[in-house]
Amino acid sequence: MAYEAFLLVIFGLAIFFQQFIMYLMYVRIRQLISELDTIEGKIKINDTELENLMQRVDEFKRINYGDEWQK
Repeated sequence: MAYEAFLLVIFGLAIFFQQFIMYLMYVRIRQLISELDTIEGKIKINDTELENLMQRVDEFKRINYGDEWQK
């Protein structure tokens, strides 16, 4: 009987520990989702802005490296 009670306590503590770890993971996931939402708002770019950026990069390469960067 004492052996069974000991196992019951050990397994109960293991379950409690696992639930605590799951709670910590849940809190961290919520933090990461919040940070992701914040970052997404800062890096949204439309097609026109992307095209302008690509043109500027190409111009910069042509000015600084000539035709070598196309090889």
